[in-house]
Amino acid sequence: MHAIKQLFLLTKRITKQNLTNADTLVTVVAMPVFMLLFFVYVLGGNIVTASGASAQSYLRYALPGFLLLTGAMGSAYTAMRINNDQTSGFLNRLHSLPIQRWVILGSHVLASVFFMLLAELMVFLVGLLMGFRPHTDLAAGLGFIGLSVLFALAITLLAIPFSLKAQNYASAGGFSYILLILLFVSSALMPTTGMARPVQWFAEHQPMTPIVNAARKLLDSGAVVHASVVQQAMVWLVAGSVLFAVLSYVTYQRVYVRR
Repeated sequence: MHAIKQLFLLTKRITKQNLTNADTLVTVVAMPVFMLLFFVYVLGGNIVTASGASAQSYLRYALPGFLLLTGAMGSAYTAMRINNDQTSGFLNRLHSLPIQRWVILGSHVLASVFFMLLAELMVFLVGLLMGFRPHTDLAAGLGFIGLSVLFALAITLLAIPFSLKAQNYASAGGFSYILLILLFVSSALMPTTGMARPVQWFAEHQPMTPIVNAARKLLDSGAVVHASVVQQAMVWLVAGSVLFAVLSYVTYQRVYVRR
């Protein structure tokens, strides 16, 4: 019970940092909203989707991808917060206190997942104001929430090894560019059918495309995607979460336990 209270207090501290830092809010909330507005109202009418070429059809197609893009942008700040706690000596001070080790990184994981989901919710509300309407049922809606949680968890766990190994705050979030590139070169913002053949092959065989397509299918039952895409996405996310959790544990052990 005492560990749960410590977890709550440390999570509250990190969440407060996320919600009161202007740079974090601009990058993780305002920037995805701006990109959504730009892509829908400037480029959307020129991008042909299964529903045609119009701003509204593009919004219906692309919003799930923008929601995941929002989470990917937030992962950089997860890494930077952990690295800042490490380089400032805060983690060392916590280790000198009667606090279980899992609570320390667990608070960062909880705060990160919560903040990513909150940022996604803000972008989703903007999408609703722009005219997006989910075409789904309760089970699929809950499935989308579950997929969002798993995605946030996976990229948060991915952030931990980079944050612990980075030499400074500025370089800790560099890995997030890989996530952004994978999302841009996928079906997140436009169909893969019009891409150059090598790029299309890569887009269709990397993990972000089935994850985005699963999110799209769960929010829009009329989306034209393969029937097994949700299962594929879950396999990628669960496998990634397990792998990144192991890497995080090993890195943490090397940095703080075996030195």
